[in-house]
Amino acid sequence: MILCVNLNAAIDKTVVVQAFQLGQIHRPEAVKSLPGGKGCNVARALKQFGEEPVVTGWVGGTAGQFIENGLRQEGIGTDFVYTDFESRTCTSILDSSSQVMTEIYEKGDPVPPQKVDEMLARFEATVGGYTAVTLSGSLPPGAPPDFYAQLIQIAHWAGVPAFLDSSKEALLHGVAAKPFLIKPNETEVAVLAGQELKTTADFATAAAAISTRCETIVVLSLGKEGAIAAQGREVIHVQNPAVEAQSAVGSGDCLLAGLAYGFTRGYPLAAAVTYGVAAGTANTLVIGAGRFTMRDFHHVYANTHLHSLVK
Repeated sequence: MILCVNLNAAIDKTVVVQAFQLGQIHRPEAVKSLPGGKGCNVARALKQFGEEPVVTGWVGGTAGQFIENGLRQEGIGTDFVYTDFESRTCTSILDSSSQVMTEIYEKGDPVPPQKVDEMLARFEATVGGYTAVTLSGSLPPGAPPDFYAQLIQIAHWAGVPAFLDSSKEALLHGVAAKPFLIKPNETEVAVLAGQELKTTADFATAAAAISTRCETIVVLSLGKEGAIAAQGREVIHVQNPAVEAQSAVGSGDCLLAGLAYGFTRGYPLAAAVTYGVAAGTANTLVIGAGRFTMRDFHHVYANTHLHSLVK
């Protein structure tokens, strides 16, 4: 089982409209509401692979009930810490004619100190029963900036690999705790490298340097261009095939799910990253995060291309 940490859980609502314009009335072509947040998306993708994921984090109110009940209806386990405030809602407006996404993400209410301590205690008591832990998304107000670092350290003590996908201070603190793997985007890897990066060669060099310095696997998400991955001085580029994308919402989370699934089964770097890239790409073929089909996944997987980047 893989534990998916989703500290800032939300109702994820995707609204599909044609020719979206500010200040105008729109009648959606489709509306889908799902238990959301990046960790929920990771868990949903893992479920597609036949895994038995469990989602943990803070939830509260009727929105929190929707999130927990929805996950359980999908066959995804939950181990939430309950709060007195309402969980947030995040809205994504997809223009079907241009594939441009407009996203409105609520921050959520501050988590009180006693609930922070309760979450740490719950994590320490349970993480040893899992094969891996994924830590995804932003920290809610009230959580200390080194909260992911604290969870990673606890996972180290339990001998459980931690996969980190976050940004800003949470990422910087988290990397210092030496997780098994990090999944930054182009902006985040430039921050970690401390310099501007422009070319594929720049990103590959930076990924290798960060991997060596921080003693972690770096998988740099490139969106439609696949991913660059570095494990020490070994650097590869996995390129996904061109597809007719419907929505990219949650594709980075599906990438992380594929990585966690692959590495926990002992796959080498190239195979695990290919699994992740195929999952992220298959996710773009449907509306709704983590809802890809295994048929799409296998088709994409068979058409990915692997390039070794010699450093």
